[in-house]
Amino acid sequence: MIIGIISDIHEDIKRLKEAFIILKKQKCDKIVCLGDFTGYSVPYFGYLDSRNAHKVINLLKNKCDLIIAGNHDLYSVKKLPKHRAGINYPRNWYSLDYRTKKRISKNKIHLYDHHHLSAMLTKEDEKFIRKLPEYKVKKYGDLKILFSHYAYPDLVGTKKYELQTPKDVKKHFAFMEKHGCTLGISGHEHYYGIRVFTKDRVRRVQFKRSTKLTKNMTWLFGPNVAKSYEANGVMVLDTDKMEIKAIPLKSKIHKVPKWKYL
Repeated sequence: MIIGIISDIHEDIKRLKEAFIILKKQKCDKIVCLGDFTGYSVPYFGYLDSRNAHKVINLLKNKCDLIIAGNHDLYSVKKLPKHRAGINYPRNWYSLDYRTKKRISKNKIHLYDHHHLSAMLTKEDEKFIRKLPEYKVKKYGDLKILFSHYAYPDLVGTKKYELQTPKDVKKHFAFMEKHGCTLGISGHEHYYGIRVFTKDRVRRVQFKRSTKLTKNMTWLFGPNVAKSYEANGVMVLDTDKMEIKAIPLKSKIHKVPKWKYL
């Protein structure tokens, strides 16, 4: 089976359509979206002309067999994550002002108040997002895959940290093992290619290059679809050959304005 995997669209309907053209050429049997299809952050993106969360959601509904919620999606509908990664959110979290949230979170949580534009969702869009799972286990033949936006215990990616070593992924591997999965696939990092973690090593797979997957515990994340500060693309998994590759969309890199760093 050929599975197309997309993530981090961030309301970019133009690049999402390009992504589906690529996946069609790859003759994908199934398509999975790993979240963050909403969430336009002013300094990090530069495509106001192709920003449309409502059209993105409708296209995903029509094309995808599975859709997972990401951190930006939960923020867009003011929903707290089920898996909170040790963060004690007050019930009125979303009604608090920015500085109060920053103080309570001790700067460990992504806060978007100061640079997020409203996703301009319909009531139906909001209802759809609220019902999305934070992870899903799917079986393809003998292969069980855990799909999530990021890694347990922060499955939706709300915290400010990046996983760098096999030790960092230890809890996620345990979560995968609990669900009988040997492969986990995520997005979130806006990675330029594919980042592959096993219990003893971490490696990068460049765009256009296929890599073999074994039956050993493996977690990986890939590129974003949105035109962003990293090269964008999609992933394609062949479950019969146990191979995965990232295919670029070839969009120009968005330059983050200098004022972002002031």
